[in-house]
Amino acid sequence: MLKRLRHKRNWTQEQLAEISGLSVRTIQRIESGGKASLESLNALASVLEVQAPILAQGVTVIDKTTEDWEKVPAWLRACFFGSGLFKIPERILNIRVEQGTVVADIILLLLSPVLDNAFEASFILFTSAYLVSLITRAGDKYSIW
Repeated sequence: MLKRLRHKRNWTQEQLAEISGLSVRTIQRIESGGKASLESLNALASVLEVQAPILAQGVTVIDKTTEDWEKVPAWLRACFFGSGLFKIPERILNIRVEQGTVVADIILLLLSPVLDNAFEASFILFTSAYLVSLITRAGDKYSIW
């Protein structure tokens, strides 16, 4: 929500930080789904002319009605079908899935001399991790988070 309000005013993170009296890092952390102190929320709400409780809601559901969402390719929108079901911001979830598949891949690769089909399974896991990383980077490119 903060990012959307900032974009609505055509402000950069640096401009919002300067106007609100917060650091750029704080703005980045809040926009990426991190926690904000009550003081930070009040400062941002004042500058953005919204009520602090509304700003504090900070839901991770993507607003699928905006023009920005319509500009995102259909294949990428399909990857985010049902977004907001988890309490974790999706970018963090994607990175955790990628890391988990790489760890499982390494374990299977080490076990491949002992287990049948472990090498093939590790190849599938590696490919899956790569695809998740591509989706994550595409989400970064289109500012989905």
